Amino acid sequence: MRLKILCIILILFTVCGCSAKSNPFIIPVNYTGEALMKVYTDNSKNEYKVDIVCRDGNYSFRADTGEQSWNFAYLAGNRCVLNNDKFPENSENIENFELTDSLIYDFDLSKFDISLDTIPDELVYFDGTYKHVLSFSKESLLPEKIFIYKNDNLVKTILYKKINIEE
Repeated sequence: MRLKILCIILILFTVCGCSAKSNPFIIPVNYTGEALMKVYTDNSKNEYKVDIVCRDGNYSFRADTGEQSWNFAYLAGNRCVLNNDKFPENSENIENFELTDSLIYDFDLSKFDISLDTIPDELVYFDGTYKHVLSFSKESLLPEKIFIYKNDNLVKTILYKKINIEE
C-alpha cells in the first residue's frame, strides 16, 4: 500500500513539474515608472531622477537634478510641452524639439521586443551607433537596467526603480 501511495505521489510531482510553464519576461508598451539616469561624458557624470509615463507612443518625463525639476510632455509630431517647477504657471510649447528623439529612444523599450520564451540575462539592440543592453529583474521579470554604449564607451545608464505596466 505504501508503495502505491509513493508511486502516485511521484507521478503527481512528475506531471505537475512537466506541466509547469516558465513565466515569460515582459517588455512594457504602456507603463509608468521611476528611474535613475546617469549620463557620462569625458569630464563629468550627471544624474537625474526621472519619472516616466508612456501611453500609446506619447511620453511624459519629469527630470529632477536635485536642484531643479523639469517636466517634458512629448506629443505626436515631435511637439514638446516644457516647464520648470520654479515657474509652474509658465510652460512652453516647442515644435520639432530636437531632444525628443534621443530621450524617447533611450526609454522606448519596444526596440527590445522580441519573442523568447525564457528570460535571457540581457537583450542587446544595436542601431549602428549606440548599443543598448537591457537586463531584467529576476523577481519581477521586468526591465531593470539599460546600459547605452557608443564605440564601447558607456554613455548612459538607466536604472529602473519601479515599473508599473498599464493596459
